[in-house]
Amino acid sequence: MYVLFGNNVVDSNEMKVKIEANSEFKVVKDMSKGSKREDILAYNLSIGIDILKDILEDGDDINELGDAELTEDDLFDEYLTLAEELATELEEVVPEGAMIDIRAYKWDKSDNDIKLVVAIAHEELGESKLKNVMKTLLKQVE
Repeated sequence: MYVLFGNNVVDSNEMKVKIEANSEFKVVKDMSKGSKREDILAYNLSIGIDILKDILEDGDDINELGDAELTEDDLFDEYLTLAEELATELEEVVPEGAMIDIRAYKWDKSDNDIKLVVAIAHEELGESKLKNVMKTLLKQVE
């Protein structure tokens, strides 16, 4: 699908390849058509729990929580937060002048990964419209 991005046209398939080549994320689905707009790139992404676990263990994040055993809810929150933080690095691969909205929404235990939705729009669109698009996209995946 081709998407109008400012004064340029962007191929959503090319962006999918860039995301997978430059990050730990896998594109589960191109949701650009589901945004019901011709100026939005949107993807359902996943990232493996093993990758997140390694990052948490290597960093100080897990150490800041102390020696107490983490509950599943605590781990869930940590994984979602870390997945969203990692997804912000996608700003380096999106077209210039882009803004990005990211929401991690699910720990899929059958696939052992965290699912996210990312919406990418030209900054001219405005944050409020991008947030409305994100609401629509989240309803499609829930």
